[in-house]
Amino acid sequence: MSGPREPEVEGDGTAAGREQLAPGWRSRLSRAVFYGASSAVILWAAWIVPLPFVEFVPGTPTPIPPLVQIEGADTSELDGDTALLTVILRQQPTAQALGALLDEQRTLEPATQVYPPGVDRDEQLELQRERFGRQFDVAAAVGAQAAGVETELVTEVVVVQVLPESPAEGLLAPGDVVEAVDGEEIVAAEELQDLTRRAEIGDELTLTVRHAGNTREVTARLADVADDGQARLGVAIETAVNELRLPFDVTLSEGVRIGGPSAGMMVGLTVYDLLSDEDLLAGRTVVGTGTLDADGRIGPVGGVREKMRAAADYDADLVLVPSLQLDEAHAGAPEDLEVVGVADIDEALDVLRGSP
Repeated sequence: MSGPREPEVEGDGTAAGREQLAPGWRSRLSRAVFYGASSAVILWAAWIVPLPFVEFVPGTPTPIPPLVQIEGADTSELDGDTALLTVILRQQPTAQALGALLDEQRTLEPATQVYPPGVDRDEQLELQRERFGRQFDVAAAVGAQAAGVETELVTEVVVVQVLPESPAEGLLAPGDVVEAVDGEEIVAAEELQDLTRRAEIGDELTLTVRHAGNTREVTARLADVADDGQARLGVAIETAVNELRLPFDVTLSEGVRIGGPSAGMMVGLTVYDLLSDEDLLAGRTVVGTGTLDADGRIGPVGGVREKMRAAADYDADLVLVPSLQLDEAHAGAPEDLEVVGVADIDEALDVLRGSP
């Protein structure tokens, strides 16, 4: 009667034979572990590691009345809801970035075109919040003027940031006030932005600049700062309120963390509605986006298509956008969403009154 049978092995069955098998098994096991770990790292990178691209993601609409504090004047209760539209700038990992590239309804931009090169991200966010504060002041004054309030508003174009290695470097500095371009007075940032937008790379602009009481002239040659084929000066500028006189106080609520000037139109319309006897909203939910300058003109903004998706999710009855971007808004809006383009605050008021 035989004992338990030993498992069969290749080789001569001796210890030496078994040892000859070990290197082969170890090699195959090592390769399997290496390939598995490599695949795990690649998958982790695809879902976690951000690429140098930024996606515009629809933000949650922000109700405007809680942002506006009016003291010293009677206000009316709004019959409806009004909100500003926002987008979130999100640097996406590989998987999300590829998804955005394949989806026509999603916007993906190189990070260098969204965040100026050489500028700290936190600093950029803080500058955008300051832009919102300046735009709020202008919009509140314009809304009050439209409501018949006697106001005195004097604005100026202020340089808030100069990009490294741009045409403006060495010529302009934060705090400079641009009083004129090629001898023509300007009082709003949109005027200088419009001049550069219509210019070509290599064109020269002569700026009359004031700083600390001293005035000087500088000539800058426009260049392709963002590698997008557009002529740019390479500065961030704002329309700042130099002097504002109202018979009451209009202030922005504390703790607001919204950035950029795109809420101007909706702030101006909301201030108007609060101060006037009209019922502009008439029970509707009205949202919108667009800058507002001291002359009441409504200017273009970023992320329009994404904001239309946010407006639809918000169940908005009416969306107001800059007239220059109406086609872009329609491209991102569902068919049942009413979107109207407006060029200035008077036209926006007419639309809300039902007589565009």
